[in-house]
Amino acid sequence: MARSWAVVTACLFTLSIAHAQLRINQIQFVGSHNSYKQAMSEPYRTLLAWSDEDAAKALDYSHIPLSEQLDLGVRKLELDVFYQPETGKFPVGHIQLIDMNSHCATLRFCLEELVRWSRAHPDHAPIWISFNAKDQAIDWLPKPTPFDTDAFNALDDVLEASLADKLIRPAAVKVVGQARPNWPLLDEARGKFLLVLDETGLKQALYLNGWRDRPMFAAVDADHPAAAVLIINDPVAEQSRIRALVSAGFLVRTRADANTLEARANDTSRRDAAFASGAQAISTDYYLPAQGFGNDYRVWIEGGVRCNPVLASLNCETAAPTP
Repeated sequence: MARSWAVVTACLFTLSIAHAQLRINQIQFVGSHNSYKQAMSEPYRTLLAWSDEDAAKALDYSHIPLSEQLDLGVRKLELDVFYQPETGKFPVGHIQLIDMNSHCATLRFCLEELVRWSRAHPDHAPIWISFNAKDQAIDWLPKPTPFDTDAFNALDDVLEASLADKLIRPAAVKVVGQARPNWPLLDEARGKFLLVLDETGLKQALYLNGWRDRPMFAAVDADHPAAAVLIINDPVAEQSRIRALVSAGFLVRTRADANTLEARANDTSRRDAAFASGAQAISTDYYLPAQGFGNDYRVWIEGGVRCNPVLASLNCETAAPTP
């Protein structure tokens, strides 16, 4: 009997140590795409369908409020922000005028909701938030303000004001002299946020100026000095690349579906490829079962967070992380 209790005690100790040693790149979870989005207003939806039915179908998705997503176990969010220099605000929406229905109208409101939720759940696994800086000019629609250095500095100010003490920062992860990212332990990162700018070209280049002092990671290629988080949207065509990057210590976000196509066809091949790729964040519009397509297409991980299938070890599998 004494020996049995000794074995049980040793096993519990092993599980506790294994759990404590997990790093945030060793897990996998589901995120939402354009997380703030409510359904388009019907007049705009009808007008868009009249001119481009495929475009209207691609926008035919919506989400529950951010805090309710987090209650379910979603741990990756995406916010699209426009810039209004005259007010200093960052409206949150998808396409100027026609697809701006949002659960939180401005970035500050979004962040306030997320911080309230985080403080009420201080042991949550770290929450990723990726950002698109929206400034594309579209015919017949209001022209947005371009994101320049001043706009990005103002954006950083809002992020710092809301999340300063809760951030996993680029400077802490990209240690000078170390090629691989130095990710914190999962238990050290509980209650925190990881921010990513999902942009390329000029906007990315502007943000990379002084990147070590920025609150957001820039999604750059693996050979860049700032590389830590990558956005790779196609897990089918680029599965081997994603697996290699995950194995090398990078964080990767990929997409299980896009433009409602997979949900309409109940096609799970892209979803399955996304999970198998080892990308830590699997983004979807369907963390809840699809509605209106005659099927129950869904992208989900029971429990919210699991061991990463590419980096999984026996210890990780036996010490399942909590969301």
